[in-house]
Amino acid sequence: MRLYLQFGWGMKKLVLDFAEEWKETDVVLSPRDISCKQLIAWSKEFRKTNVSCLFDPQCYFPKSNHKTLSQYDYWNNSMSTNLNSDLKYESNLINSINNYNDIIGTKKFIIPAIMRKYDEEWMKKWKNDSEKLVEASLNIVGDKKLLLTLALPSDLLSQKEDMIEKVIEITEKLEVDGYYIIAEPPNGQYLVDNPLWLSNLLQLCAGLKLLNKEVIVGYANQQLLCLSTAKVDSIASGTYLNVRKFSNKFEDLEGEIKRKSVWYYYPQALSEYKISFLDVAYNNGILDEMKPGVEFNNEYIDLIFSGAMPTATTFNETLAFRHYLESLKKQASICSRDSFEETIAANEMLLETAERRLEFLEKNGVYAQSRSFKDIIDVNRSAIQRLQKTRGFSLKLAWQEM
Repeated sequence: MRLYLQFGWGMKKLVLDFAEEWKETDVVLSPRDISCKQLIAWSKEFRKTNVSCLFDPQCYFPKSNHKTLSQYDYWNNSMSTNLNSDLKYESNLINSINNYNDIIGTKKFIIPAIMRKYDEEWMKKWKNDSEKLVEASLNIVGDKKLLLTLALPSDLLSQKEDMIEKVIEITEKLEVDGYYIIAEPPNGQYLVDNPLWLSNLLQLCAGLKLLNKEVIVGYANQQLLCLSTAKVDSIASGTYLNVRKFSNKFEDLEGEIKRKSVWYYYPQALSEYKISFLDVAYNNGILDEMKPGVEFNNEYIDLIFSGAMPTATTFNETLAFRHYLESLKKQASICSRDSFEETIAANEMLLETAERRLEFLEKNGVYAQSRSFKDIIDVNRSAIQRLQKTRGFSLKLAWQEM
């Protein structure tokens, strides 16, 4: 499983730096965070450094009036209404979005979607939207691979499994190469504690992979490493929380960014810690216990383990972000194995290790607070166990071909 960078505010330099370090870097660009002029200029820089770009049109909330997004000529506050009435609208929409894809030089085209509130009409509206937009894309886009956005409201992912099976059934008839999945978390949670939500997302991904479709899941964090058990191709993540979990990104996030805290990601615990709690570990003589294993070691966290009290160092959010994404990239790769059974075992070991490390640290007064994985471990276990029961046999047989 690969890691895409989910582009957000202030991430341009990070993308270019990772391009030099990683050699192969993939990024999902967002018109929410890039003006039209910047898109043209930056895409040239990205091409020079071999950054492979996707363009997410961000049509999730058409009635929003975000100042940057509304500069793009495809933006229309009446998108939802027009899809139901104007026969030419979807062609004009796709043609305009394709022009931006051509500017960037994308090889894959993300077909947009609306994040519709779940109700009894949701399936009908989603099917209608998807069929129209896919047909227009087939006629206009050309030789790019087509990735249809599946914008899944949290209430849909909290329904009985039959609803997810119905979505998979409908996708069988859509002529696309893959799917770009956006899963809205319940109550805006960063780490989702609803086992049904995660299980349904995992079932959907597995169902799509068994149809031999490419699957990219956007707005991801360490909880979605478990998607490797469905052989998801890629997850996308970024710096601030608004690109690690999906939300109404069109709200003004400047206040959130100004009120930020610096968090250190401890990959073995799947948890993040404020630097003040690293001071507690330092005073207890266990800070070195929080140093990642050799496979996760990187220069970004050298200051934390330099022998000084962590808050006395110049460790900052830029270093924290880079360490987080570097670690997540390696974890995504490590969790993916050559067989379904080996991938399940790798994910089980990941959870068992996190459980042990969290218990040890809490006994020594070191807590991850709102970003602790403690209550999420069983959520992920439950989802993986359900996948083994429902699709385990099929995944075992098809693993090498997916």
